Amino acid sequence: MTTNNILRHGVLLLHTAVTGRHILSCLNELNRTQWFANEELMDLQRYKLKHLLDYAYQFVPYYQRTFERVGFHPNDIDQDPMAFYKLPILTKSLIRENFSELQTTEPKLRKQLSKVTTSGSSGQPLVFLQDNAFRDNVTADIQRHLGWAGWKMGQLHAYLWGSNFEETATHALRTRLIDWEWNRFLTNAYALTEEKMAAFAEQVQRQHPRILFGYASSLLWFAQFARKQPNLTIKFDGVISSAEVLPEAARLVIEETFNCKVFNRYGTKELGGIACECEVQNGLHVSAENNLVEILKNGNTSGPGEAGSVIVTNLNNWGMPFIRYSIGDEATWDDGNECICGRSSPRLKSVEGRIVEKFITRDGRASWAGFAGEGYSSLLAQPSIKQFQIIQESLDTITIRLVKEGEIPPSILQRLAATFQEAFGEDISVEFEFPDHISVLPSGKHQYAISNINHSTIPDQYS
Repeated sequence: MTTNNILRHGVLLLHTAVTGRHILSCLNELNRTQWFANEELMDLQRYKLKHLLDYAYQFVPYYQRTFERVGFHPNDIDQDPMAFYKLPILTKSLIRENFSELQTTEPKLRKQLSKVTTSGSSGQPLVFLQDNAFRDNVTADIQRHLGWAGWKMGQLHAYLWGSNFEETATHALRTRLIDWEWNRFLTNAYALTEEKMAAFAEQVQRQHPRILFGYASSLLWFAQFARKQPNLTIKFDGVISSAEVLPEAARLVIEETFNCKVFNRYGTKELGGIACECEVQNGLHVSAENNLVEILKNGNTSGPGEAGSVIVTNLNNWGMPFIRYSIGDEATWDDGNECICGRSSPRLKSVEGRIVEKFITRDGRASWAGFAGEGYSSLLAQPSIKQFQIIQESLDTITIRLVKEGEIPPSILQRLAATFQEAFGEDISVEFEFPDHISVLPSGKHQYAISNINHSTIPDQYS
């Protein structure tokens, strides 16, 4: 480990001592438990589930009421583990309707809670609260997955990821410090201009990060850009694609461009990392220490290869527990045989996930369409906005469709228009529509971002 990396590690330890956070110890534990035999891993999961249910029954009003209504007590799973599945599915609508009652009443833990807004990839941004244990395990799980792609603690890595347009100076300073601690750098995936990609490519060539982590569409866009540069050669030890479905054609382009494997990762803000490919790349290993995952079709457990709804219980966020939470995605289990990598955790064969499209601007920029719902103060996560859909009608026009819950303040509409113009160009026309509802796709999913000018497939020559 270099002197610089030793210093960074020391700062991480100091950060732990000052804040009471436990990211490094969580990472060490995850790196240990990933090699548990399946029975031992499932025992750990059941142990954490029992403690979560005990806590929810004691301190969370929503679950106190729900457990009593369905005739469930946490002790029931000691005699019959299947009793857990008597609990009803938690949905985004139920979270919104019971937001206060889903929070812990324990004063000590309430002090840790911070508010987070999801990107709204189902078309409905969700506000929720998270505690320190949840945040520590989420961060640790990301580092573990980086390790599966070949990264080692202290090595430089790069991100093509979203950065909040409305970030405060204090938050920006904190972000820079954390980036330095973990030895990483980022370029904003929400507005990938040719200039920004060129600057990012130059930084990558100069500093040689070992791993690249990003949205699937942004990784593809950057790979296509890199292929067009005659004197540009970029190589990583591995690339991790997250937050979007990774088409196999996109994987091929990225792998051939950067001469490394692409690792598919599945996670959400509400739950953290759910599953990720290992070095064998035979399905996605579920982070069973952090999340209990179900796949249901018509209320029943799906068989191997049978697509169903993803239902997840997070085992770490006691401050606002998500028990049997429906994400709004679909996935399939693999055949059940253990992976030859030696990890015994259950594996997903595939994740259908959410549908996100890349928007193109007249001046050649690309933006991951999910930026509109991202950040701590998401403009679309308003009580007056029930659902949204963003449509790029042309290079000059974007339509924002909003299903209202009451009246939307004019100031919110003005800020929305200004934010989109900042991302896509000040000359674009931002138009609003207010339908009573937004129809779903034939698959039953909601497509929250639609580009009517960018439906071309990836060319054979990977242009």
